[in-house]
Amino acid sequence: MIDVIEKKPDADGKSYYFNLETEEKYGEIVGGLAWPETTDGFLVIAAVDLSEDPELEDHHIRVLAETNESDINTFLDQALKLQRHFSPFMETIKFYGDTTSSAMMELLDQFNRDRRHRGITPFYVTEAPQLRVPQKHEFYTRLIRKYIQSGGKILHFCDTGLPGRLMGLLREISENILDHPPIAALGYTLGVLSTWKPRRRETKERPQYDRFLTGNRV
Repeated sequence: MIDVIEKKPDADGKSYYFNLETEEKYGEIVGGLAWPETTDGFLVIAAVDLSEDPELEDHHIRVLAETNESDINTFLDQALKLQRHFSPFMETIKFYGDTTSSAMMELLDQFNRDRRHRGITPFYVTEAPQLRVPQKHEFYTRLIRKYIQSGGKILHFCDTGLPGRLMGLLREISENILDHPPIAALGYTLGVLSTWKPRRRETKERPQYDRFLTGNRV
């Protein structure tokens, strides 16, 4: 059963995501998208826990859903379906992916032109972190290995087949890690969620007034 997500306010007036199935509280939920080119495209939905684990001094990250597809239109339809399901009422979670691929972005534009023609909201992809730097493969390799090799203490997979795919691929890959859609899609979510921090509670300082100035109260 796919989890159902609601948005709730906390005691400080900030909002968080609440998983009705597991009763987990998330600070953020995002999607990762790796295009179907020479192999099936891959989609991942992941969330970061609202509260930090005091023993690990880190926030747990949970993979909530994944799917793969070869046909670009079906792939984007699947992304929209996941986005709608994991977006609370009146809000839309972001999908992160490689927006530097001109061929894939043109196909996305065609997909969205058809949706606009039918009066339907387009599907947007946000550029994933570090994609325009020369060391992008090294960045994602280190990031993914950090979480995969943590002994299951921080990164958790909820009823997905992704762990088996990842361990097999990581043993074989030495470079160009983003050419492998399951790894790329997960990596994009980790690139965003690994830097997430809760907003600090705003404290209002009471203005200090001099009670008297030259004998007059102010």
